[in-house]
Amino acid sequence: VYLVLKQWANAETALSKVSGYSMVNDFASVYDPNNKNNAESIFEVQYLDEPTAGAASNFAYNFLPILNDPGVISGFPSSNTNAYAGWNTPTPEIIAAFESGDKRKDASIGFYTGGGYVNRPYVKKYVHGAKIAPNTNDNWPVYRYAEVLLMLAEAQNEQGKAIALTNLNAVHAHPRTGLSALTTTGQTTLRELIQKERQVELAFENKRWLDLVRTGTAVSVMSAQAAKIKANPQNYYYPTGINPIPASYNITINRLLFPIPQREVRLNPAIVQNPGY
Repeated sequence: VYLVLKQWANAETALSKVSGYSMVNDFASVYDPNNKNNAESIFEVQYLDEPTAGAASNFAYNFLPILNDPGVISGFPSSNTNAYAGWNTPTPEIIAAFESGDKRKDASIGFYTGGGYVNRPYVKKYVHGAKIAPNTNDNWPVYRYAEVLLMLAEAQNEQGKAIALTNLNAVHAHPRTGLSALTTTGQTTLRELIQKERQVELAFENKRWLDLVRTGTAVSVMSAQAAKIKANPQNYYYPTGINPIPASYNITINRLLFPIPQREVRLNPAIVQNPGY
């Protein structure tokens, strides 16, 4: 909340109180069902590997392409043709966002290289198979200590504090990444590097859109992305001859906030409905 409100000092104070956690040395193991609630995990949604209890997860299927046989990728024992599949394919931009040599890339994004299929990159973080489809044993990560360090770096950088670089490098140059420490000290450049680090470290954890909105860059970033998709749809996995409709990918300022429930507006005339609704 403090980051959204740009109350940087309050954010730093709150984040500095987080203790008792540490970063896991192997990035892939952060998401391993055999390593749930590990030293890095602050809060994760709990699921059980017990299909008869109705407490298993199945979101891994949403991160796979639409397939007749997901087993070619992950050992999943059934098809993946549900309506939610295929909408989380890693874009060329997120693939390129990982620096050369960044070991997190291999743990985050997979590439099927076998034959008999149209090959697509896929989200690998949550691919651990399923004993009985569509039940999986993956917990959902909500907050990790790595994100605390990046939020702390952001709050400190916005106050012009040099220690921001130290906290950024605690994530960027951690042994699990295989990357060298950053040396940038300029506030503007460091701000961009912190956001880029969030993009790759927290990829596919439902953080990116919220980051774009709170930093005021959602419209510009998504508009540029929309232009690239419409100009070269096949680069973004559209079948040959199929193009996005003109109204798609049009992100405006009116789409950055949800509408206030009309019931609340009627109950309190002082409430002004969000733009566009």
